[in-house]
Amino acid sequence: MAGIYIHVPFCKKKCGYCNFYSIAQLTLKTNHLKAIEQELFLRQNYLGADVVTSVYFGGGTPSLLQAAEIQHILDVIKSLFSTSDDAEITLEANPDDLTAEYVGQIAGTDVNRLSIGIQSFDRSEEHTSELQSH
Repeated sequence: MAGIYIHVPFCKKKCGYCNFYSIAQLTLKTNHLKAIEQELFLRQNYLGADVVTSVYFGGGTPSLLQAAEIQHILDVIKSLFSTSDDAEITLEANPDDLTAEYVGQIAGTDVNRLSIGIQSFDRSEEHTSELQSH
């Protein structure tokens, strides 16, 4: 039994209370996704005969990824690793990202579990740097 963790370090803003590595700069997203794919390829023999029963997209804010980007990573994982048919595939999501349209798109992927974070109940924690959109 094995699991794969995919770190998505991108956030709309950098929160002062968060101790995880994250950046508020989406311009690096494409290169990061290519690096994830390359890393999966390089480690395809790492698990040996173990079957992947869990894939977890954590962050940062993985719900900033498009559904097609998430599914592409899952397709790469399934092509390189032995994966259980009933693997738990979790996407951490910021509640602000969960529009009806986005949830519908995610429902069309292999993601079968959302981990919806409470970033903070303290409004004073929200003084952070804004996302750089260029």
